[in-house]
Amino acid sequence: MSQEFVDKVAVVTGASGGIGSACARMLAARGASVILMDLQDCSEQAATLQKELRVDCLAISLDVTSPDAVRDAFRKVQEWKGRLNCCVNAAGIFPPGQLIENESTTSWATVLAVNLSGAFYCLQQEIRILRQLNTSGSIVNISSDAGSVASIGCAAYVASKHGLNGLTKTAAIENAKNRIRINAVAPGNVETPMIAQYGSYADIAKSTQPTGRCGKPEEIAELVCFLLSDRAAFMTGSVVAIDGGITTTGFSGYHDETYTK
Repeated sequence: MSQEFVDKVAVVTGASGGIGSACARMLAARGASVILMDLQDCSEQAATLQKELRVDCLAISLDVTSPDAVRDAFRKVQEWKGRLNCCVNAAGIFPPGQLIENESTTSWATVLAVNLSGAFYCLQQEIRILRQLNTSGSIVNISSDAGSVASIGCAAYVASKHGLNGLTKTAAIENAKNRIRINAVAPGNVETPMIAQYGSYADIAKSTQPTGRCGKPEEIAELVCFLLSDRAAFMTGSVVAIDGGITTTGFSGYHDETYTK
């Protein structure tokens, strides 16, 4: 296993989720000191990584929808090692779908608050720290195939991910001369609890994935680590699809009435 992140400090939000946890583990396995942030307590997860991989890990409870909580969390990041190099903004939710006329204002606001505003609050603090430290850095936002195609019954989610892609690109060009690279990855259906709520992976893959299977969290993490690394030094402002061909077909897989019951 490569040790390309030795002496690097990495933050992963949504670290207890399927993709977030895979990213945290892969970064740690490649030598990074990792800060795991999530609404759920990640202390046991951090202790496991520390014991198994013999790297420093820190767990911080975080509600990304609170600007004050995000500010406090990143203050702890600075205090822990005094530096920051890599960030993965993976916190997100995908609630059961509703047609627009049936969507509650509460549901709409919650999805936008977590998936878009939460990413903005974290991105803002990450950029501020990197600028303050006057160091190069790399940030990856976890977007979705829904950031480029429409899906019946998923207005809030689609809007949040389209917005995240735009946020990523704007942040990238604002910081291109500051040696801060900002990209996004856009997974299709991946074998995570978020997708499992809609049925078996095999059934979902059969009806949505040209490849005939869902992605693995580790496959997403591999791409994230590439974008965070010096191997991707000329990449910024990119939204990289890793969706098994979903967006190539223009079909996101959530059009079925199953998702809007």
